[in-house]
Amino acid sequence: MSNTEIPMTEPNSVQTFADHSTLLSLIDKAMRISETRYRRLFETAQDGILLLNATTAQIEDANPFLINMLGYSHGELLGKKLWEIGAFKNTALCKDAFITLQSNRYVRFDDLPLVAKNGTCYSVEFVSNAYDCEGIQVIQCNIRDNTKRHLADIALRATSRALQMLNEGNIALANTKTEALLFTEFCRIAVETGGYAMAWIGLTEQGEDKKITTLAHFGEEANELALYHCTWSETEIGDSPTARAIRLQQVQFVNTIATDPMMAGWSDLAFALGYHSVIAVPFHLPHQKNACLTLYSIKTECWSSPESKLLQDLAADLAFGITALQAIATNLLYQTNLRESLEKTIQVIAATGEERDAYTAGHQRRVAALCTKIATELKLSDDRIHGLHLAASIHDLGKIGIPVEILTKPRKLTDIEYRLIQEHPIIGFNIIKDVSFPWPIADIILQHHERLDGSGYPKGLKSEEILLEAKILAVADLVEAMASHRPYRAALGMKAALSEITAQRGITLDAPSVDACLRIFNEHGYQFED
Repeated sequence: MSNTEIPMTEPNSVQTFADHSTLLSLIDKAMRISETRYRRLFETAQDGILLLNATTAQIEDANPFLINMLGYSHGELLGKKLWEIGAFKNTALCKDAFITLQSNRYVRFDDLPLVAKNGTCYSVEFVSNAYDCEGIQVIQCNIRDNTKRHLADIALRATSRALQMLNEGNIALANTKTEALLFTEFCRIAVETGGYAMAWIGLTEQGEDKKITTLAHFGEEANELALYHCTWSETEIGDSPTARAIRLQQVQFVNTIATDPMMAGWSDLAFALGYHSVIAVPFHLPHQKNACLTLYSIKTECWSSPESKLLQDLAADLAFGITALQAIATNLLYQTNLRESLEKTIQVIAATGEERDAYTAGHQRRVAALCTKIATELKLSDDRIHGLHLAASIHDLGKIGIPVEILTKPRKLTDIEYRLIQEHPIIGFNIIKDVSFPWPIADIILQHHERLDGSGYPKGLKSEEILLEAKILAVADLVEAMASHRPYRAALGMKAALSEITAQRGITLDAPSVDACLRIFNEHGYQFED
């Protein structure tokens, strides 16, 4: 060996083995930590999680949240295919979803119906994707309970439906000259406008047999079912929703005729006529007489509290109309009753709409309060201020037509999504336009995103083409939106909001309205209330 060569040394086999053992130990420890974290997330998640075999669709694991939600034990779920569980009622849909997963590796449903073991119904967001886990194909299904949001959607749509009924009922009150025609007209409105399958109105008699006389009915084969409700006595035949509503003077709901004991004597006939749910609304008539408006639906309904309230208002309006006809009530009394009824309707719609979108809950209420302050500062009349307040309370009603996923998206909207958002003033206008308010409610809603320079939407109106109320609403809406949190950003703060309306004063926003708003905050110390 030359002097320039470096002698080679043999590796220390003992050291190499020790290093290798240490490495394996660290890897094993890391894997155990990772698995522990995964199990902790899996078991504590507040959404349901199912793990499926990607080849057989058999359930390999389910987390505690889903087990508690559906009421099936872990053992009852394991080894079953998704469509073999009673909770997933739509077998064909589940099989199609599994085929889609195998090819696309992803599937999603926004409102998938699930039924728990005890019969409780859920509306869930179902997101499932396939992935590789250590060489094994696994399908993970995430199940989020959206029942509250789904029911809020149903309630808002039902409330809008009841609003149209209430409006047409008020028109009937003004134009109908006899009691018989008024009763029939209200039943017709319930069927043709409200979408119910059948409506009838019964009047109580005070004799020993406590008969219920049919005053009016509307709908296919309506008389056949109405005649069966012949008594409100506490007997087996008097155990119908109508009879109970009259006796207890409380609204009676039957969400599912097939399973409700109250319908035991009537279910066969109801099914034969295609009816699946019913609501009975009692009301008083003059001379201490009681009556009941009963509505049947071809759907299994979830009668919401707002819809029930509006139907009670409808029945109250009917009672008012009969009283007015009998007492030759003055036009002023009618106008007062109509106005109060419409205002209550607006309040119900506003409250129901806030249930649908948690991120903007209270937004319309705060905007309405600021509009009132600005209009007062501008010295508008009390009546005009009142109309503006009502319009502002439901100015975002049109968002009922916008998917909730877009309204609550925690990121910047795409151009298509933003164009959908811009449709909400038109949607709100179309819902309200035929309602006979004493104020231009529909036009205020339609114009609240218009701007003086024509840069607004939906019509690009300019300056004098825009109602003053809509100009005030535009200022209040912008200030509240910037000062409050949104799904896609934190609140920008009041300082930024006031700076923005100052910069847009006289350009896109009405100068007197901006000045009044600035005085309210800077001089009067106004603050939004939660």
